[in-house]
Amino acid sequence: MAISAVCLLAPVDGPIIRRYAPVGDYGGHWGVDFQAEVGEPVRAPASGLVTFAGTVAGMRTVTIEPLPDFKVSLSYLAHLEVASGQQVSRGEVIARAGSPHGHPGVHLSTRFGGTYADPYTRFGCVETDITRALRLVTPPRPYPRSRAHRHTRGNLRPHTYRPSP
Repeated sequence: MAISAVCLLAPVDGPIIRRYAPVGDYGGHWGVDFQAEVGEPVRAPASGLVTFAGTVAGMRTVTIEPLPDFKVSLSYLAHLEVASGQQVSRGEVIARAGSPHGHPGVHLSTRFGGTYADPYTRFGCVETDITRALRLVTPPRPYPRSRAHRHTRGNLRPHTYRPSP
C-alpha cells in the first residue's frame, strides 16, 4: 500500500492545539488544528496535485492529492496562493493562515478513498525512522516451503560406528 509511505510535513511551525476526534459535538473533529498567526505562511504537507482551491462553508480550503485516493486538505486560510490543477512540492507556501471561529490557526485533514483518517499518524516519519511510515502496510507472507519428494530411507548411511575387522 503506497499510501502508507506518505509522510506529511506540518503546514505551520505552531503546535497542535486540537487533535483528531471523530466522535463528539457536531459530529466530531475530522482533522488536527495547528496554532498559527493570521497571515503566517502555510506550507504544502505533501507534494502532489491541487485538486481544490476555493471556499467550503465560508472558509478558504486547499486540497492536495499526493497519490490517487489519498487527499490532504487545509482550511481556515486567509489567502490562497495556489489554484486547482497546479502541482505543488512538499514545503512550498500554498496559502496564508486565517482566523476561524475567532482563534488563529490552520486545520489539516486526510482522507483515504473518501474516509477520514487521523493525520497525526502521518507526521514525523522523515524525522524519525521509516517504520512509522510503514505501519499500515500488511506484513509480507512467508514463501511457501515445500520440499521435493524424497524416499524416507534412500539416503541413510549404514551405522557410523563399525568395529575394525
